[in-house]
Amino acid sequence: MKLKGSKDHSILIRDLRVNQDYVSCYLGHKQEVCGLKWSFDDTQLASGGNDNKLLIWNNHSLQPLAKFSNHCAAVKAIAWSPHQSGLLASGGGIYIINYILILGTADRTIRFWNTNTLQQINYIDTGSQVCNLIFSKTVNELVSTHGYSLNQIIVWKLPEMTKLTTLTGHTYRVLYLSMSPDGQNVVTGAGDETLRFWNMFPSTKSLKKDATSSLFLSNSDLR
Repeated sequence: MKLKGSKDHSILIRDLRVNQDYVSCYLGHKQEVCGLKWSFDDTQLASGGNDNKLLIWNNHSLQPLAKFSNHCAAVKAIAWSPHQSGLLASGGGIYIINYILILGTADRTIRFWNTNTLQQINYIDTGSQVCNLIFSKTVNELVSTHGYSLNQIIVWKLPEMTKLTTLTGHTYRVLYLSMSPDGQNVVTGAGDETLRFWNMFPSTKSLKKDATSSLFLSNSDLR
């Protein structure tokens, strides 16, 4: 199955095994769809829009289960917890106009949702635009990337949302974030045209092997 969110406000679900252009069409956002993420069990879909809305869908209905209006800027950053069923994080803070990201500082929050009860359970003001989110695969921690004005990467301890570390090096909004399959390394991409690799969650074996170095790949960039 393949997802596509569009400037025409629609979400199309495609099945590459069949001939149809798409198998389902979700309509609920009033502006461009800029964030999409399936839950790990593939039963729920979270979508974020340039209309500042976060919508929750299931795979049995064409109407959203819930429509949250708590964010006050576009919702691009969406992440599901691999450790707790129904735990969703979303971040706000970027306005999108004609596919160009512009400054938007009205919303700098990360919000947490229980999608089983369809309620917000917590939020924190991060102090800057939230561009992307990802949960650690191995420990109960969350990584967030940010834009205006510090362009930083922050690791948070859950559920307290205490800041464990702040990583710097990018000089522009950190729009892209991905984790290695083993959950140890993270790569970030920014508008400064660099990729930076971070060894955020090393295994016990890695820590023993590389006892003389901490973030052995941190702050490395490819131009």
